[in-house]
Amino acid sequence: MSDLTIVAQPYAKAAFDYARDAECLNDWQQMFAITQVIMEQPNTLLILDNLSEEGSEQPLLDLILHAGGEWLNQSFENFLRIMEESKRLKALGEVTVQFLEMKAEYERTMTVTVRASEPLDEEQMARLKQALTEKYGKAITLETQLDPSLVGGVVITAGQTVYDGSVLTNLSRLATNLHV
Repeated sequence: MSDLTIVAQPYAKAAFDYARDAECLNDWQQMFAITQVIMEQPNTLLILDNLSEEGSEQPLLDLILHAGGEWLNQSFENFLRIMEESKRLKALGEVTVQFLEMKAEYERTMTVTVRASEPLDEEQMARLKQALTEKYGKAITLETQLDPSLVGGVVITAGQTVYDGSVLTNLSRLATNLHV
């Protein structure tokens, strides 16, 4: 577990608890998404690179609040100010990841990535979604990616679990078993 992961936990939990209790989880998800876009911008990355360990994170907070503008409500701004005062604003990306995980768990939803060598048809997608819903007991959102390097088959990533049914992997296993 990285230092940022540990640092982010209490902030993500506090944000989640507040948003859940205030019945504004989706609003906070959107505000976290906005801050993520801001944090990925070149100007923000320059500021992040120039922050010292002991120095103030006020320039980073000012940039986020200015860029976020009217899209960030007062409670979210206060949350960011608390993170800045504790010199934890650099962990905002990890706070976002953990907040989204908590929200998905609370709402019993899961996003599953399906990589396939060619597009799946509607029936295949529906059967896959149904099977995953039954397995995980959650509402499933499928994200599909085309990956011709798989040769055939699919690779499904559900949380930390990867189901690899690709032709490429099966050929590799066969070669290993044949000691080729």
